[in-house]
Amino acid sequence: MANVIVSDTGPLITLEKMSDGYDFIRKLYEKIIIPSAVLKEVAEGEFSDPLDYLEEYKIEDLIEIKSVQTISNIPEIERLDEGEKEAISLAYQLKLPLLIEETIGRRIAQSANIHISGIAGQIIKAYTGKIIKKKEARRKLAELFNSGRINRKIYNTLVNSL
Repeated sequence: MANVIVSDTGPLITLEKMSDGYDFIRKLYEKIIIPSAVLKEVAEGEFSDPLDYLEEYKIEDLIEIKSVQTISNIPEIERLDEGEKEAISLAYQLKLPLLIEETIGRRIAQSANIHISGIAGQIIKAYTGKIIKKKEARRKLAELFNSGRINRKIYNTLVNSL
């Protein structure tokens, strides 16, 4: 599957809070696959019908919802919340990379040889792939830092890598 990635809840929240976040991620991916638990988590508290989330952000064509039949047998996966378990299992089963931001979930996914990234990593990917210019990459990283989505150490490291 070309230009397809699986996502956990955190990166979607980051994208919705960024200015043009979903427009940005469309430059990198044709589809973002999420399990139903992730859709439920991201819509929780705001939308009575989780599908309204997709409509609100105009991402019905970008997001594909897949049911997870079984949680993969990955060490320590039971420590995670339902969305993370399903997202990691989906990435593992589909052999796709995973957007994930939470530290424990990232570690568990990496232990299963799943390629992981957060939104900050996607900004760097877009810059190195000449999809966005340095100025836009810096602005997006600053947005992540100012909204508390990345810490100063990560922000400084990534800005200095541009």
